[in-house]
Amino acid sequence: MICWPRVQPVGTTRQLAEAVAQHLAIHEGTDSRPYRSTGAPVDAFACAGLLQVTDRLLAADDLREALSALAPEENRTRSGIPPTRHLIWDKNFKKHRSACSERFQHAADTIVPTFRRTGKGGLRLPSTGVGLRPEHIPAFLPQALAEHHLNFLSAIAPKMRRRSASVFLVRRARGGSLDEAAQFLGINPQGKRNGYTQLLNRHLRASGTARDFEQALDAITAELLAGPVIDYQRRREALATWTLEPENWQHILAQLPALTSHRKPISDDRRRLAVSAYIWTRATEGEPDFAPCPPHIALDPALRAVWTRERHNVFHWLRTTDYQPYYGALKPLLEDHARHLAKAIDNYPKPRR
Repeated sequence: MICWPRVQPVGTTRQLAEAVAQHLAIHEGTDSRPYRSTGAPVDAFACAGLLQVTDRLLAADDLREALSALAPEENRTRSGIPPTRHLIWDKNFKKHRSACSERFQHAADTIVPTFRRTGKGGLRLPSTGVGLRPEHIPAFLPQALAEHHLNFLSAIAPKMRRRSASVFLVRRARGGSLDEAAQFLGINPQGKRNGYTQLLNRHLRASGTARDFEQALDAITAELLAGPVIDYQRRREALATWTLEPENWQHILAQLPALTSHRKPISDDRRRLAVSAYIWTRATEGEPDFAPCPPHIALDPALRAVWTRERHNVFHWLRTTDYQPYYGALKPLLEDHARHLAKAIDNYPKPRR
């Protein structure tokens, strides 16, 4: 009733639709807001029309898709339904949420602004029915998943899409704020806000693609759940202060061909630390910008600047291996080491709490 006549195309007979419209018209001049949200029609035809539409909505294969047209979060003024009526929709969902089916709760949770909280003004609670734990979400969404599901966000830089999607997925699973989700993933610099997530939110509202983004997150969640369950948080914790051991680095160097350009071979300790950052990104599915700086140089601004520059150079050369056989031979060796390292962490017995 709140969304009539927008809800009418969902499907009902003309006779029943006319009965509903006539019933609601009678109350247009009265205080109709609470009536629209809670009062059931006494007239049998009007009641049958509303029940018929309701049944077809609830029977939809994609319930969120069916409901989103009635309570669009991306721009609640575009729907043609007065904003005050949308607020009633949201308020009543929040009030009666516990009486709804789990399927309905999961579908409606992402299309109303009244997310579940710990109390009035409290923290946001995790979404229901997600099935994906926050530690199983990579900090930097794999490129294949981003290309498959997020290409409609062409106005957002690819790196920002991948980073933001992971943050939103963690907030779904963990609750709380986007800043807290980013901190959990280790991608939010201390003292700075997540400007990229704010930019994405503005873009979703302006372009009317909030529903598309939620559906993309659904699809990404399903793919992550279908694959092997990986505790990325455990890997990040295990490698927070790790660097490639010098003897392993020398073993890798011994397998490389001679460098055929004017560049110096990657053999000094600074390059070993830079290569460690690359292995970290592969083992943790993390973002290069947030690879942890080795502890023994982290507090020295000059050494940290050198490490950052060397890391940037190494990542660049490893991305352009077609032009340099030396780095073409180095890259698979680093990838192999990252796989063995990740496997060792995953198989190591977890400490009892």
